[in-house]
Amino acid sequence: MQSSGSKAFDALRDVLVANPSLRSELEASLDLNVRRVNPTDRANRFGSGAAVEWILAAVAYSAGILSIPGGHNANGFDLTDLRAQARGLWSVKNQTKRGEYRLTNGLGGGGAGFVEPTVFLSPALPGLVFVDPEVHPETAGMAIRKSDAVVLPFNAVEVHAKVLHPECVAACKMPTNPGTGIEDPWRNYIEDLLSADRFPQLSRLFVESRPPKGSFAGDLQALVAMKAKGEISPEQFDMLLNKLGS
Repeated sequence: MQSSGSKAFDALRDVLVANPSLRSELEASLDLNVRRVNPTDRANRFGSGAAVEWILAAVAYSAGILSIPGGHNANGFDLTDLRAQARGLWSVKNQTKRGEYRLTNGLGGGGAGFVEPTVFLSPALPGLVFVDPEVHPETAGMAIRKSDAVVLPFNAVEVHAKVLHPECVAACKMPTNPGTGIEDPWRNYIEDLLSADRFPQLSRLFVESRPPKGSFAGDLQALVAMKAKGEISPEQFDMLLNKLGS
């Protein structure tokens, strides 16, 4: 197959074909993310998008595309260094519906424009789609500068993947958004920030909202009943069970 213009993306594309179990983990993690955090909620969108960025970094690391930062041993390194490596390979733009991709924002303008190699994700695309504005000027040229952002129409990415550059597609089945995500990715951070030892008055909001603890057996029985009735998904059951045992 021809090169996408990126050795790193070519390697990712080939690994996802050669290693079905890694591809399965990628797809399952993307599905779990969208089931737990609903990205249609504006407040959750950045947290959900950051999770997708981390997921692709984890896949690239498992595939050997990202390496352990220099000076660290195999049992410990700074994840921020690895994330910087990932961001040096490509930007990540994810959506769970068919719509235009917002590439850059600006104060009083559209920002820098389409200037970075980017991996696009959507259930309506045939996989992970790579576009480098320097290598693929015909696709990058379809970007639209608006008053507050530069966007790329969905059709431009779709035609790039299906017609112009199928070599820029890595096999991956993206999940649709079921709209059932109930987690707030910021709540745990805020609750930790406003801990009782540092902010005894502000922390009352979280401390007093916690229900009294029942017995482990009783709580477990309630969870099993909710799962049996379909009130919570298997993923939500596992998450709540982990919290119950912690």
